[in-house]
Amino acid sequence: MWSFVRCRKNEIWIWLALEVNSRKVLAYAVGDRSIYTFKRLWDGLGKIKRKIFYTDRWDAYNLIPYKQRIVKRGKTNHIERLFLTLRNDNPRFTRKTIRFSKSPEMLEHSLKLWIHYL
Repeated sequence: MWSFVRCRKNEIWIWLALEVNSRKVLAYAVGDRSIYTFKRLWDGLGKIKRKIFYTDRWDAYNLIPYKQRIVKRGKTNHIERLFLTLRNDNPRFTRKTIRFSKSPEMLEHSLKLWIHYL
């Protein structure tokens, strides 16, 4: 999911790892859409890395071992629903809004509070 800081040119991407059955957020990373940001998410998972991961075809997901990664369009609907809930709960994550974060740190703190509340 993406948002922005100060202006639309400053895109910030929000990466989440979600457990499918319980719908709990296992790890998150905030940054750009690069492999380095995904690596922070991957390192945040710790021992959970032995599970199966459903992803789309984004290049950064190639860091996941081949046997653990399933590319399937219909299996990402839980995370998309969570992003919709986040957009509805917090206006700073809405796509077309006059409310926005003034710094990446405040955006991340807002995300942390929302995950804790969830």
